[in-house]
Amino acid sequence: MYLLLVSVVLLLWYLLFRYKRRRLYQLAELIPGIKDTFPFLGLLKNSYNAVDNAVSDIENISRETFKTGGIQKMWGGPLFFIALTNPADIEYVSKTCLEKDLLIMKSVRAFTGDGGIFAPVSIWSRKRKVIIPAFSPKILNSFMDIFSRRSADLVDKLKELSGTGTFDIWPVINNFTLASIAETSLGIKNLDAMNDVVVSDFLKSVEEIFKVGSTRTLSIWLWPDWIFKLSWQYRHFTKHSNKIINITNNIIQKKRNDLKHVDLNAYENQTIFGQDEKVDSFLDHLILLSQRQNGFTDKELREEITTFLLAATDTSAVAICNTLLLLGKYPKIQEKVHEELVRVFENDKEKSFKDVLNDLKYLDMVLKESLRLYPPVPIIIRKPTEEIKLPSSGYTIPVQTGIIIFIWGAHRDPNYWGPDADCFKPERFEAGSKTGLFIPFSTGPRNCIGYQYAMLTAKSAIASILRQFKVVTEEEDGPIPKIECKFTLMLKSKHGYPIRLERR
Repeated sequence: MYLLLVSVVLLLWYLLFRYKRRRLYQLAELIPGIKDTFPFLGLLKNSYNAVDNAVSDIENISRETFKTGGIQKMWGGPLFFIALTNPADIEYVSKTCLEKDLLIMKSVRAFTGDGGIFAPVSIWSRKRKVIIPAFSPKILNSFMDIFSRRSADLVDKLKELSGTGTFDIWPVINNFTLASIAETSLGIKNLDAMNDVVVSDFLKSVEEIFKVGSTRTLSIWLWPDWIFKLSWQYRHFTKHSNKIINITNNIIQKKRNDLKHVDLNAYENQTIFGQDEKVDSFLDHLILLSQRQNGFTDKELREEITTFLLAATDTSAVAICNTLLLLGKYPKIQEKVHEELVRVFENDKEKSFKDVLNDLKYLDMVLKESLRLYPPVPIIIRKPTEEIKLPSSGYTIPVQTGIIIFIWGAHRDPNYWGPDADCFKPERFEAGSKTGLFIPFSTGPRNCIGYQYAMLTAKSAIASILRQFKVVTEEEDGPIPKIECKFTLMLKSKHGYPIRLERR
């Protein structure tokens, strides 16, 4: 009798659940879907290999979506998702659906809090207004001397490794991007100033946080907070996140004290940073700007700086390493880059470092092609707050939908990039050429605010390296590069970045 009663209650609950979501099921029925099971996120597989399978799932789902006009539905138990690769639909969603799917990204938000990338729209919009001036061209230009100096230090470090055979360049590049970001974002000119942890420990903590974040994101059984807090992953996550939080808290407090007596009127009129007693980092700018506009608390400053440190360190390093690896695989393209470097640096001796970088048109095409094939962030997720109608496919998307924008797929759709979409072909970015949707740093109002910063960091490093060295690795036997990747919230080479450097 008891079992019968329980069965009736469960049946009634299920019927009520289905009834409340009837609109969702009606609209979902009209959308083309992946057959059999839902391979992404490991939801129906219930597999502990979800992280290992993630990259192949991203590729497989993208290619299935190409066949159905750039949209596919996917079920994960009661959770409904759609995959998008269609350019018009992606741009529409990016402009109209500004909320992130916080259920999916909660593993990252446990660390970054309401940092701008993951914050709800109500918080993001206020913070964005304060942050935008800190990424103005004037401020970015003021960092060019730092990029130039850090790139020279990078070359000196690589001189010690050149001629020693094959080595993984990732740790060196990751250290370079951290050093550049620490100086520009925190005003730390010497990484030894990070007394709470040595640099290697800091980078290790970043790596471990991404690993746990991706594991939780791809494992539905770890989504409930109470289960996650019982797991070893939570203890591991907390250990490493506390290291970085302590560092940023200490730096913010010291910065606030240092800036107490800054004249805000003089600050607004300054044009060059890092001279005399003028401020010289993003953190300085955020603290001073926030004093005039709904000031940031120490917690909010920590969220923004922590988010920027984690996101910028790895995205820039991934872009640089992927590009170097591709150039090693295609030496003829590398030689064209080197010829441009010799020509531009010889002819533009009187120009500023930034102007010289702007003249490197072919290097810019190579970097963009690298970001197209291997975007550091291969997917982003949005959630509509009301029903929307997609302009290209015409499907109506219900409120309870997780919209997964497949950047990887949008970058490789042969319907828009042509039959050679999987090929490494920098010339596709020549001025005036028609391309598909290129969004390595997202698009719309919530695009990556540090896009130009990341591009300048990557171009300065790659240019400095290739002026001094030839990058050598196993050459590809065809135009389609084969780099086996892994997904740890970002898309990285699964086997590192083994290269050999030869002095020019």
